Amino acid sequence: MGLDLPATLTDDLLAGLPPGPDWTLLLEIGDDRCLVRVADGHVHAEGAPGINATWDVGFAVSDAEWAEFCTVPPPRGATTAQALVATRGDERVTGRREVWARNAPVVDRFLDALRDAERTPRERRPDPAPPPPGFGPSVGRYLHLDDGRRIFVETAGEGPPLLCLHTAGADSRQFRGLLEDPRVTDHHQVIAFDMPWHGRSDPPDDWQHRRYTLDTATYATTVLAVADALALERPVLLGCSMGGAIALYLAAEHGERFSGVCALEGGLGRPGRFVEWTHRADVDHSGFLASWVGGLIAPTSPAGPRAQTLWGYASNGPGIYQGDTAFYSIDFPPIAAALGRATCPLYVFSGEYDYSATTEMSRRAADQLGGHLVVMDGRGHFPMSEDPDGLLEHLLPVLARLRGEPT
Repeated sequence: MGLDLPATLTDDLLAGLPPGPDWTLLLEIGDDRCLVRVADGHVHAEGAPGINATWDVGFAVSDAEWAEFCTVPPPRGATTAQALVATRGDERVTGRREVWARNAPVVDRFLDALRDAERTPRERRPDPAPPPPGFGPSVGRYLHLDDGRRIFVETAGEGPPLLCLHTAGADSRQFRGLLEDPRVTDHHQVIAFDMPWHGRSDPPDDWQHRRYTLDTATYATTVLAVADALALERPVLLGCSMGGAIALYLAAEHGERFSGVCALEGGLGRPGRFVEWTHRADVDHSGFLASWVGGLIAPTSPAGPRAQTLWGYASNGPGIYQGDTAFYSIDFPPIAAALGRATCPLYVFSGEYDYSATTEMSRRAADQLGGHLVVMDGRGHFPMSEDPDGLLEHLLPVLARLRGEPT
């Protein structure tokens, strides 16, 4: 293959990352092997290791995987180093896995740099036009529920309510693209809220002495409690990822409460998304999470929305993502297996690059619940935040249909 690893792996790949303990990496791509030392903010790529060399962690990519990784555009699961771990097998990581988890963003950057040296960097869809100066259209306020919980809610627009549920470990900032787009707000009152423990909603006062864990019953009752407190009359429910999963549950168990359900990246649960590295004292959860979810973003999504999506993951509370995946990976799958048909119109949206809730998983969910599958070619796991325009190409016709308008 002839990769020039020493020339490509340079100090600038560490820009913006926090300092940490020195560490060593054996990077293997096909037959190319290079021992890399990261120390004092510098990268030292030393070439193939000698017989007496030692290292902290190894990361291996086969020739076939590297060919997929360098394809333009790459296939699902071959977009980042972390995507390879999640979809092509974690046996490629050897040695001290806590060192890998601490430095996953660096490994991502190393592989991206080597890929860009092999071929022209991929083209992304253009960033949305910047908004005009001044206040945006959305209004944020705190909603006090009957049980004392304080929930942060954003609203914009007028018309039938569109209630939006964010992904695991995130918050309502993911729906900024919908809250500020008149193609949506001219027809709907868009409502997005932060789940308890998330974003600007409060955790319980004793949060320092508890580990947050979400379950299906708590999640469903929270969504319904917010709808009741806001006096929403049969809103359209739109949830993504874990929000898409609970949307499927609500479509089947409480469909009479909604005029329609749009489950973005909605599946019936995925055990593999619960990993210990998302909440450990020896791993910075903000850095690891941005790396862990980064491979779920479509390689052609606009650069700005991609960066803001990852910032949302880097800036949420410790342990929140892991507590959410306890719902999606552990509690929900056996419940989901027993769900019957949806009792309201149901649309299940699936992005091509989503390997957390794959198109195959979304199809099974739509078939089981009697919904319609909407396949979004070239889109990722966070369509409303990573590429709002790309989502609206598929969502606007569905919303019009739910309003009873011709499409």
